[in-house]
Amino acid sequence: MKREDGSGIMRVDIATGKAWGALGMGGSSRTIRDRLANRPSFQASLGSASQGRFVPVPGGVLICNANQEVIGAVGVSSDASDKDEYCAITAINLCQLTSHPEKPSESWSQAGL
Repeated sequence: MKREDGSGIMRVDIATGKAWGALGMGGSSRTIRDRLANRPSFQASLGSASQGRFVPVPGGVLICNANQEVIGAVGVSSDASDKDEYCAITAINLCQLTSHPEKPSESWSQAGL
């Protein structure tokens, strides 16, 4: 975990929830958000089942090895969710690993809070 001085104390919990949800459901938090957009009851159930550790917004990205096996996840919470996801994907790629999703949202740079 890394938190910048002066940042909100919930940032770690939000980032962890994004990564937790991605690992728990086997897909990026953006994918989860998109798949569950029309299923708010199921989304709420996942939040309950995970004791509140489920945050279904972009920024939770799966880490895959060279064989495309999931070996972990990164969660980022610092800016607009699409920008958080861009940061996570970039970090994973800099480590010479593969991310899921492989590319950020096409409009990530225009995302606002």
